[in-house]
Amino acid sequence: MERAYDERVKQVAIGAGILLTLMVVVTGLLVGWHFLPGLLGEWVGTMMGIITTPFVMETSFAILGLVIVIALNVWRQHKDGDDFVYLEQVTGPGVPVDLPEHAKWAVYREKPLDPVEPSLLEQAEGAFAIGDFPAATDWIGAMDREELNHPETLQLRLELARATGRMDLLKQLEEEIREQDNRPI
Repeated sequence: MERAYDERVKQVAIGAGILLTLMVVVTGLLVGWHFLPGLLGEWVGTMMGIITTPFVMETSFAILGLVIVIALNVWRQHKDGDDFVYLEQVTGPGVPVDLPEHAKWAVYREKPLDPVEPSLLEQAEGAFAIGDFPAATDWIGAMDREELNHPETLQLRLELARATGRMDLLKQLEEEIREQDNRPI
């Protein structure tokens, strides 16, 4: 509530400043145009005569007001940036029923990166990194035989066996790693 009040005071101050400036400029030109020297004085006098003519004065002030509003809007957009944002929403059957409404969407000023499906190894490494050993085991179990024999996967399996206390599996994996290191390329 305090911020809205501050913004309103600021907006009223800006509007009053614009009106006060216009009042001073127009009154100054109406009163003092004949003190300007030569051609400039004659031109300002002629323009003030045309501008203050009935119907022309109202139209000129309406156009001046429109120009000021557009200029302020362009300045505000330049200062605040573009109002264009990206909205991401969580939808589908996998969304929990008790998920709060505000947690189902997010707004980004820059375009978010395209979603990338992590590999089974990356998912297993992530689960291992947060200490979710059963999930890491499940991701490793979903790999095919060729993926299981990759050096990175073998190293992760070795660390997982060490973390879970599976000494029999630890020795077996150390043997597999030694065999892979001794293979000719």
